[in-house]
Amino acid sequence: MAEQLFAGVARVDITPPIGQTMAGYGARTKVSDGIDDPLYAYAVAFEQGDQACAIVVADLIGIPRKYSDILRERVAELGDLPAERVMVCATHTHWGPILRKSGYLPPDLKEAVSEDYSITCMRQMAGAVAEAWRTREPAIALSGVGDADLVSFNRRPVTTEGQVAMNLLLPPEQALVASRIGRELSLTWEKGGGRGQRLSDPVPEVQGLRIGPANTQVPVLKLIRPDGSPIAAVLAFGCHPVCGGDRETTFYRYSADYPAWARRVIETTLGCPAVFLLGCAGDQVPLRRGNDSRQRIGHSIGAEALRVWELLSTDLPGLEDGIGPLRVGGVRTELPLREMPTVEEAREALAATGDPDGTGGVKARHDLSLAEKYDGQTAQPIEVWSMAFGDQWGLVGLPGEVLCEFELQIRQQSPFETTAVIELAQSVLDYLPTDAAIDEGGYEPGWSPFGKGTEAAAVDGAVAALRDVAPR
Repeated sequence: MAEQLFAGVARVDITPPIGQTMAGYGARTKVSDGIDDPLYAYAVAFEQGDQACAIVVADLIGIPRKYSDILRERVAELGDLPAERVMVCATHTHWGPILRKSGYLPPDLKEAVSEDYSITCMRQMAGAVAEAWRTREPAIALSGVGDADLVSFNRRPVTTEGQVAMNLLLPPEQALVASRIGRELSLTWEKGGGRGQRLSDPVPEVQGLRIGPANTQVPVLKLIRPDGSPIAAVLAFGCHPVCGGDRETTFYRYSADYPAWARRVIETTLGCPAVFLLGCAGDQVPLRRGNDSRQRIGHSIGAEALRVWELLSTDLPGLEDGIGPLRVGGVRTELPLREMPTVEEAREALAATGDPDGTGGVKARHDLSLAEKYDGQTAQPIEVWSMAFGDQWGLVGLPGEVLCEFELQIRQQSPFETTAVIELAQSVLDYLPTDAAIDEGGYEPGWSPFGKGTEAAAVDGAVAALRDVAPR
């Protein structure tokens, strides 16, 4: 008989004071001036026999490695959980504070970044992990996967000439077509099969563009007590949290965006915490933006996760004791860097913009920061973290913003029935582009420091990490 699983969950409010520099948009020219909804960090901890781990996720755009290391080390100081057994990630809201003085920021906003808040936030998150670990109790885990269609679409449609035509926002009728076609494309990436179809034929209803896949899966982990009462729901979905509200009034207000509303559906219905993790969202954007889109998108995802939750039961054959056992692991690999300008060349390019401290210099400031960070390097080492319950549920975390095709490939090769591929895990490394995306151009590969071979290295690393925790 398998050893008893224990699980605990905790939540902490990490909303910073008004007046902080915000993350997500280079067009912002001032600090925050209000709060639309609070920002939270959630932690869930697991223990079974000699295996133990925790996941902590915050309503932040991302957590740089410097800070995730501080958080993990603090967790180790507070209790019995080793630092390497903790996965740190973010929901990627574009309406939260920035933790570091990122290169793209103008000087005044860079100066307004609060190191004190960043450190305090990490200590709060570490405290949430410690509390989840302290309150762990006998648990049963069940897993399933839902399908939240017509919620998002791929923002990287391609012209018939083979170049990307970025569409962050489509008219509703075009967005619906792109979402429907994107989902159909994702279904061609069958488990155990070869590569699926990555682009549609030209679509007359969407400006004659070729549409990319939409990531619609919603992996769900159901955690209950032996008496059936809920402990926590863990769900994942891959879509940028960029719904926003009214641009004129809410652009400088804190908000967790649609993940808050997805969590709220579950928490209000079940009376337990809902831990939202971000899937591979690098090229995925919501069908709707502005006005009440946060509620509508969030409710749609949360309702689908709730549907899966309600259908999972220990009454089903083979699930009387839930799934398991728990295993924790991971691998280390490296991602190849693209050729970048020298620091001097990047400085000259910034000066040539004529707006080195303003919004006109955002991209050039970012390029300079990359040149300074990676000067003399050819590759970036990364950690790929993983955990699993038996052969039914596997989770793997990749650093950076990851394009949808990575997740489709990883799920194809995963040894698990349900696989959650989580981005922005342990670090923030800009975008991870596919080889094809690099050829097609556009924002993501242009903003990224990574070159061709990143796709193979990241996918192979993720699959290796999943196999590391698969049943022997």
